[in-house]
Amino acid sequence: MTVKISVVTIGSIDIDADAFKKIEGIEIFKVTDRKSCDEILGKIANDDFVFIISDGREVYYAEKFFSRLPALKIYIVTEAQAADNKNLRDVIIQLPAQDFTKSIHDVINAFNDMLNVEKVMALDFADIKNLLKNSGKAFVAIGEGSSVDVAVQNAFENHDIKSARSLVVNFKSTKENLSMAELNAALEKIKDTLSEDTQIVWGATIDDSFGDKVKVAVLVGKFIQSN
Repeated sequence: MTVKISVVTIGSIDIDADAFKKIEGIEIFKVTDRKSCDEILGKIANDDFVFIISDGREVYYAEKFFSRLPALKIYIVTEAQAADNKNLRDVIIQLPAQDFTKSIHDVINAFNDMLNVEKVMALDFADIKNLLKNSGKAFVAIGEGSSVDVAVQNAFENHDIKSARSLVVNFKSTKENLSMAELNAALEKIKDTLSEDTQIVWGATIDDSFGDKVKVAVLVGKFIQSN
């Protein structure tokens, strides 16, 4: 079953719509005023994932409008804005202001890979929703390499995940490059850096155009604050 994903932009944020159209099944909406917001709510009422992208305080008002949706809502803002939106429910992903639009595309494409592309090991949407709901602050780490192990190293090179309590991990490559032995070894390495009670769901996506390259995308959330 296809997971329905939509993208809603608010304020002056300007994304490359043509790039998103290449992700099959993704619908894009732009909020321009209260009326357009109501119209969009009606159109995405039955969607599973809703990405809400804002470049400012509009994301706070958006939550009031979109909170009634049963979908898993993922708010995407820059790192600076994330600090000002600590009380958002569901998930808030912070991305660097530099290359913000490209990073947005990478994140949403990664979610589509997890859910709507041919799998070796499928991720269950219900598991992802239960794991991420009410996560609050989160981040996405994406890495590529010549092997599963190298891709994981590159993804986490500049990230500390010790305090995370939830991870969604997806590997992407040709079927030949995604052996269960390599995947399990990489997952064990990830688990070694985490607390025993951290929850992980993972999957693997087939893409025959990848050649010898392996890509890993990880959504990290539900951080425990240190005293």
